[in-house]
Amino acid sequence: MSRPRPWEIIVRLLEPRGAVRMTVAALGDVGLVGSARERARREGVDAAFAALKPALSAADLRFANLEMPFGDADWIEPGRTAEFWQDDAVAGGLARAGVQVVSVANNHAMDCGPRGLLRTLESCKAAGLLAVGAGANLEAARQPARLEVRGQRVVVLAYAATHGDAAGADRAGVAPLEGDLIREDLMRWRSAADVLIVSAHWGTMYVDYPPPRVIELARAIEAQGADLVLGHHPHVLQGFQRHGRGLTLFSLGESAFNSRAGDFHATLASELRRESAVFTATLAEEPGLDLDPLWLDVDGFPTPADPATAARIRERMLRISTRIEEASERYFSESAPQVVGYELEKLGHYVRQGRLDKIVRMLGTFRPRHVPMLWHAVRRGARFR
Repeated sequence: MSRPRPWEIIVRLLEPRGAVRMTVAALGDVGLVGSARERARREGVDAAFAALKPALSAADLRFANLEMPFGDADWIEPGRTAEFWQDDAVAGGLARAGVQVVSVANNHAMDCGPRGLLRTLESCKAAGLLAVGAGANLEAARQPARLEVRGQRVVVLAYAATHGDAAGADRAGVAPLEGDLIREDLMRWRSAADVLIVSAHWGTMYVDYPPPRVIELARAIEAQGADLVLGHHPHVLQGFQRHGRGLTLFSLGESAFNSRAGDFHATLASELRRESAVFTATLAEEPGLDLDPLWLDVDGFPTPADPATAARIRERMLRISTRIEEASERYFSESAPQVVGYELEKLGHYVRQGRLDKIVRMLGTFRPRHVPMLWHAVRRGARFR
């Protein structure tokens, strides 16, 4: 793929083979909150996306994960983080930068309640963005975005691992990341799509390797015919895998996001979260993958990466991806102690603040599948703070 932009660094991670069907540029988390929101109001929201625009404009199809809902400060639901809402001007900024499709399937979609979700969907529609992965009920949340790109029919679906925010028959929320439901949707839409893209909000925050359940689900989605799987939620860049015509990106990281906002700032991966990229997948008989490396400034606005940062991002992506077959083992040996240490750090923070609502919410997310992770972490000496 030729993109003559000599002032930018473009890193090729996978060489495509065979006839090219289309290129897809993908952004990770977009959350102009805290100081990013105030700066966007001063400078204009387009300033937050200026560094993303060249890579986006070079691709046939452009995607982003809209991590926070559009709303107001007094709309935040009990137990949620007060800063986690965005001005709806963000929708227009993303559209002007070139984004066409956004996922709203994530664990913050309902932070402003049903009216925040409604405002988000309405603002996206008004800006010309196709929003997928959440809706007024489960049927609406499962509806895909449908486009024609380079004469090919494209279907984009989105799902999220969620605790209490799943849409129901008569309840607003997100499309849940459940294997049987995803399988049903893929079977339904495969015949209507020349290119099938799945967005998945999954995994574990701030670590290198996806957990076993994510690896298993990615393989199932690929086996059911997805051409491209776009993962987000870990807030750091993770690896990729290519199987035949399918390509999975496990985490797109943060693309325009103030990681210092909120009521708790984790020490784990605090600098790593600032390493960012626009990923461009070239869909072909064997898909290719490029990235435009970026660095997030103190407000979470992306800027072009310098050569040293670009080299570091490339090394990280290749190191993780070449070991992706060992991800389950490495998750327990390397990531689990970090995750448990992070959770204990966060719990201690809320205990000191007397935030019973946050403590209850944290404990409510514990699941039986977390027991092996806790056991491995204890065995390997998690750093408890």
